[in-house]
Amino acid sequence: MKKFSIVLLLLTLNLSVIAQNQKTLKSSVKEVCVFTSGAQIQRSANINIPAGVSELVFDGISPYANVSSIQSSGKGNFIILDTRHNIKYSEPAENPESLIPASLQHKINATQDTLNEINFDFDAIKDKKDLYNKQKDMLYNNPLMRGGGKSDSLPVLMAAMDFYNTKMSNINTELQKIKRDEAKILTKKTQLQKRLNDLNDYKNRIITEKTGSDSPRYQIIVSVSAREAVTGSLTVSYLTSNAGWSASYDIRVNDINAPLELALKANVYQNTGENWENVKLKLSTNNPTVNNIKPYLSSWLLNYFMPVTGYTSNIVMKSSKAEAPQSAQGNYDDAKLPAAERSYKYITQSQSLTAIEYNIDLPYSIPDDGKPHLVYVQQNENIITRYNYYAAPKIDKDAFLIAKLSGWEELNLLAAKANIYFEGSYVGETTIDPTTITDTLELSLGRDKSISIQRKKLRDKEKDQIIGNSRLKTITMEITVKNNKNASIDLSLEDQIPIANDKDIKVNFIADDFTGKLNETTGLLSWNLKLKPKETKTVSFTYSIKYDSDKSLILK
Repeated sequence: MKKFSIVLLLLTLNLSVIAQNQKTLKSSVKEVCVFTSGAQIQRSANINIPAGVSELVFDGISPYANVSSIQSSGKGNFIILDTRHNIKYSEPAENPESLIPASLQHKINATQDTLNEINFDFDAIKDKKDLYNKQKDMLYNNPLMRGGGKSDSLPVLMAAMDFYNTKMSNINTELQKIKRDEAKILTKKTQLQKRLNDLNDYKNRIITEKTGSDSPRYQIIVSVSAREAVTGSLTVSYLTSNAGWSASYDIRVNDINAPLELALKANVYQNTGENWENVKLKLSTNNPTVNNIKPYLSSWLLNYFMPVTGYTSNIVMKSSKAEAPQSAQGNYDDAKLPAAERSYKYITQSQSLTAIEYNIDLPYSIPDDGKPHLVYVQQNENIITRYNYYAAPKIDKDAFLIAKLSGWEELNLLAAKANIYFEGSYVGETTIDPTTITDTLELSLGRDKSISIQRKKLRDKEKDQIIGNSRLKTITMEITVKNNKNASIDLSLEDQIPIANDKDIKVNFIADDFTGKLNETTGLLSWNLKLKPKETKTVSFTYSIKYDSDKSLILK
């Protein structure tokens, strides 16, 4: 019993020491690694602790922190004993009314008193209104007024009608006055009630701000032990949701004879409950929220089908999701200033086994507003690119500029949308798909109106013949291309002939004067044309269709 008392005394003393040495640190977010979904936040603080055991509190932690991901580290001659997550609920003030300014409380009391008087007046009007309505009902339901009197009592009936008209008129007049008074007092009551609500809301905000009782405080508490008083630094890190980034690209082509420029941008957002001010930012293509357990194939058992009752479960996962900075104005000569640098010059790229990381050396501030904020990540200049034009005039009469990138695997491209700028002007959007398995990545850079294309059917060469029970149609199509540019171009031109889907339909391609290539399986026709500046070229193709003359043919 004596030993138990000694142990209990030691534990009490130890807890007392810990309680006395608990200290809330002044910490700030120093580094953030933003994933495609989620973010790893690192907070740091300088510490100055006495000898013994101390509890160091990091306050203002994100309420969306993953408790299992919390880690701590430090520098200094001390030992980290324990790291834990804590939620601190503020105690309500003993007398919150004492925190309210006297002038505010006087306004609240005066408004409440006036509202009480208005309510009494409103009840009085309501009672008076009910009284007149009852008199009106009694007068209307009187047997004499409803023809229940004697038929030979005409003077009595006339006197009753005069009384009814006079009395009913007086009652209606009074009811109209009551309705007007009721509307006025109801308007005044509504205004006073709104005034009282606003004053009480203001009062509650004052109490909340002074007591901090509106929401809990999320903390990380690190227990440390030191043999003597020491100084150092302490860092905690944790994974939080409600943050992420998405990629987008800018594709710039100044001339089809010049290399392509590709810029990677990141739209970073966060709504974690913490402001990231002047933090060291890192972007990662990893997603820690994805299931990382490798799949396992169990045995595939084959059996006969037996109907059973099925049950389903519907699970709905919740998910959460930059304004252009204003430029400063001043009186100076722009021509004497150097060109502004791009932030991507301060970003380094590294690749791990599972993800790509972009380390940004410039400090960034991302507010807790959930809005996307633009971060320039990477600029790939002078990418060796082959350009050519593509056209399928049967579908679209415009020519499209195509950029073909060789060795694109080394660029570590991400699946994203891309803005296209051609010769300094925005021309539209395209998509980048790095999952392609071809050696050359093709990017569509938009339409080029300086290339004219015309496709038409040559009526003078069209034939329509009846041969026995069959009908034979011969069709010739002509395509004319003109290069209005001041530079030579390469154009891939495509068209098609139909493919028979019925054995009674025969399609025959007539190869006379055909200069392109035919894919007999798909019916695709292709030409590779080289056009000099202002040059015009014409190609044509002819095919015939033989089918049953008693049937109609669908030609698109």
